[in-house]
This record gives sequence, structure tokens and C-alpha cells, in this order.
Amino acid sequence: MARTLPFFVREEDPPAKRQILRAAMTLFSERGLAGTSIRDIARESGYTNPALYKHFASKDELALYLFETCHRRLWAKCNAAILAAESFDDKLDAYIGQALELVDEDPEAMAFLSDSARVLWPKSGPAVRRQTMIGLARSLMSQAPQVRRGKSTISVDVIAASLQGTLAEIARMLQVGVIPGPALRWKADLVKLFRRVGS
Repeated sequence: MARTLPFFVREEDPPAKRQILRAAMTLFSERGLAGTSIRDIARESGYTNPALYKHFASKDELALYLFETCHRRLWAKCNAAILAAESFDDKLDAYIGQALELVDEDPEAMAFLSDSARVLWPKSGPAVRRQTMIGLARSLMSQAPQVRRGKSTISVDVIAASLQGTLAEIARMLQVGVIPGPALRWKADLVKLFRRVGS
């Protein structure tokens, strides 16, 4: 059965809230946080400003809700992919594959997450801040054969940042049409690259 609601909208959300969340995600993804106003979101959703304020006290609260929801999903899916695999190669393959699958599933949400992290990450709750994508990437790349044996000439922090940065840039390039999709078509190249970096 096809998914009818985006993952950041819950079945129990009233219709107005559903539309507001969808409209906000579209606008935040296209225009960024600074380029989107409450009026823009109300107009895009088809609801009034007061209807929006019934569900969220401000644009910032709405943006933070979407950011935390998207981050929790990305982290949980990528963490589960790593835990389900045995070897480093399989873990790397699963991690990259899961990240790219999420880009294909909801490119707006993944672009929003990447673009708004600088502003919204410091405002996120402690539970979200404990589950960082860079921490997940660092943990994964620490298991690379050369890193584990202490023979890598590259810092694991640099490798982890390179992995996360590359995934984010691939998502952005896909969104603006610089490279063709789907995102999963790039999986083999990315896995090969980071296997090489980690070996």
C-alpha cells in the first residue's frame, strides 16, 4: 500500500495541521527559513494565520518541529541500517543506501534538514542533540579496517565529515538538477569511494 502522508505528518493530525506542515516543508525547502514568512505558509496551506497559530506558536516552533521530526527519522533509519549489517563493508553499504533512499523518498525533507541545521540544531532538544549524524558516521568509519588498526593517515573525524558532507551535497545536487536521479543510482560510486578512504 502506498504511503499517502509524508512521514512528518501524523494520521491523527487534523486536516489544517497536515496542510500547514506540508506547505511549510515545501516553502522551507525551496526558500529557506529566512525567505519564508508565516503569511507565506498560511497562503500556501490555504489556511489563515490564526489557524496556523492554533497549531504552532511561531514560524520558529513550526520549523523546529519539522527539523526534529526529520532528524529523528534520518538518524533512526541510518542507525538501524548499520546495526542490521555485520561487516564494515556491509554497514557502509547499508548506511549510504539508507541515506540515499531517504533522499529519494522525500527530497524536500532531506534538503530542509541539511539547509536548516546551522540555525535549528542549537535549538533542538537534548534527545535530538544526543543522536548526531556526524556521530553515527564517525562510529561507522571507526570500524573501517585501516582506522581500526590505527593505520589510516586520515583522521576519522575528517572521514566522517567527508561522508556526511558528500551525502548532503549529492542530495542538494539532485534537488537542483545538477546530477540525474534517483539518488540510489549514486550508491555504488559512493560506497566504493568511502571503502577506499577507510581502507
